[in-house]
Formats: sequence, C-alpha cells, structure tokens
Amino acid sequence: MEDLFNQKDNFQVVKLSEVNTRGDSDHLKDLRELVLENEPMYPNIKKWFDEKVIAGLKTSERIGYVGYLDEKPAVSAIVKREEAAKFCHLRIKEELQDIHLGEAFFALMGLEVRGFAKEVHFTLPESLWEMENKFFKSFGFAQAVKAGHQYRLFDDELRCSAPFNIVWKAIREKLPKITRMFSMNGHSLDNRVLISIKAEHAEKVLSGEKKVEIRRKFSKKWTGSKVSIYASRPESSLVGEALISKVIVDKPENVWERFHDQISCTKEEFNNYTRSLSEIYAIVLENATPYRKSMSIYEVSNLTNKRLRPPQNYYNLNNNTNWAEAVSMGALLQSSFKIHEPIML
Repeated sequence: MEDLFNQKDNFQVVKLSEVNTRGDSDHLKDLRELVLENEPMYPNIKKWFDEKVIAGLKTSERIGYVGYLDEKPAVSAIVKREEAAKFCHLRIKEELQDIHLGEAFFALMGLEVRGFAKEVHFTLPESLWEMENKFFKSFGFAQAVKAGHQYRLFDDELRCSAPFNIVWKAIREKLPKITRMFSMNGHSLDNRVLISIKAEHAEKVLSGEKKVEIRRKFSKKWTGSKVSIYASRPESSLVGEALISKVIVDKPENVWERFHDQISCTKEEFNNYTRSLSEIYAIVLENATPYRKSMSIYEVSNLTNKRLRPPQNYYNLNNNTNWAEAVSMGALLQSSFKIHEPIML
C-alpha cells in the first residue's frame, strides 16, 4: 500500500496492489465495500470483485485506489494493466465531486497503464455519458457505443475506447491544470526552479545531512520556493525536492564561518570552489523530500516526448517549458496528491 493524496479537509488516498492481498487488509476491505455499494445496479459485481479483481491485484495486473475523507472511505478506483487496458471502476462520492478528482484519477490510471497499453476502454451507463460526455471527450474518448455485455439494471451500458497515445496526449495537455490544483505526496507539481547538484551531494541533501548549497550565481527571488533536485552524473535523475528557506549573499569566509557544518564539504574543497570570488550565494534548504522512485533524464524525456538538456546550474522553469512538464510528470509518478483548494467546475 502506498499513501496517495492528502487534502486540507483530511482527504487521503492509498494505492493497493499485490501486497494488500497478503491477508485481509483494512484498505482491501474498504475497497470491496465501496465497490459493492454498486450492487443494486450491477448484480454480479460481488463475483467480479472477489474473483477477478482480487486475482488481478495479486499479480499486479490490476491496481486499486481508496480515498478517505475524515478517515471514511469515499473514493474507489480500479485499473487493469494490459495491452487493451481498462479503467474498470471509478466512483467518487458526492461530497468530493466538482473538485476535478475525476481528472486526477484518470491521469493516475493513465500513468499506471503506460508501458502496457495500446488502447484504453471503459464502460459506463448511458445516463452518465449524456451528462458527462464533455469530460470523457476531453481525454480522447470521442464516442460511446452500446457494450457487448450488459452488466447494469435499468440503464444501457455503453463502451468507450481510445488509442492510448490519444489518451496520453490529453493527460499531458491537462498537466498544467492539474498542477495548479494538486501536489503529490508532498511533492509539488508546480515547482518553479530545477537545480543540479552533484549526485553524492544530492543524496546528502535528501537525507538531511547537507542543508546548505553554495553557488557562484543564484537569485534571492527564489526564497520561499520549492526546488526540484536533479542529481548529476552518474545518476542523471530527478531525485526529490526541497524548500528554499533562505538565500544569503555574503563573503566566502563569512559563509564558511556560519554554515561550514551544513555544507558537507572540506575547507579545501570550499576554498577551491570560491577562490577569487568576492561574494557567493548560500542556498538554505529545508524539508528535503526524496522521490519514492527517482526518474532518469531518459525516462522523463520519454514520458514527455521532449528533448531535455541536463541543467548545468539551475533552470527557471517559467522559461523552460520542457523541463517544467518533466518535473510535473516526475512528481505525478510519485502517485500521491494533495488538493490545494476546491475549484468548482
């Protein structure tokens, strides 16, 4: 199980996969109960969950999600990972609707099937398509046709499908909107700075051992900003982020006297770096958070279909849209949201 979203109204989402089927986990029980609330409309849903969903979770063919509002189950989702991928189930209780969680979950499920899927499909009641077809069309599902199997009572079941590359393109286009509303497991989707740090020093930053980064050039305007951390060779990866709490400009000797125990280098290394400089920048970092999974430059280039040049010092992401998208995608892959504020449709 992995934690997903945290909301200011105490909203949390967890991700369920193979590990949750080893025993009778509470999250698995909650997912089952949420899904079975649809039984009046889907008479065979209990059999489907107990036989197919559980089996799929055991092999990681399926991934499940449970969202909790004030510790009470409120959102359920299931996705099937294969070449003909399926968004099997998504239900958001009324109190959490109209804050774009549907878009967030479609993005998450799309990420889950990337690498497997050539096509994505799902079924839905005709009445839902009539009410929300604009939403589904925005992800590339242009039309709905009557499904070959009718699982529901009282309402025709329709089938939507789209090539995965179309769905993925739509997810990428929605990233700016999603970044304005969510952060991921404490990782911001909308960072404005990307800084390159030597791999061994980046590791020390993320462990909390190194709290001050020294630079010949930087700007005080980034004070208070979240910074994404790129570990240079041999890692060549996005590895986490931190908060820039202060940017201090001073003489090298004063910086050393004040921060020598937080820079994580020797006096000789410091002197070699600052030689001939009259002033340097001390970037004070707080709340360093490593990514659950680091993302190599090759991975994020592939995800975004953009050619990315490794940062030599730092990038202002306002001026580098390719890396801004890559940073957002890297954070999204950490599979955890925090909702900044409710935004009405």
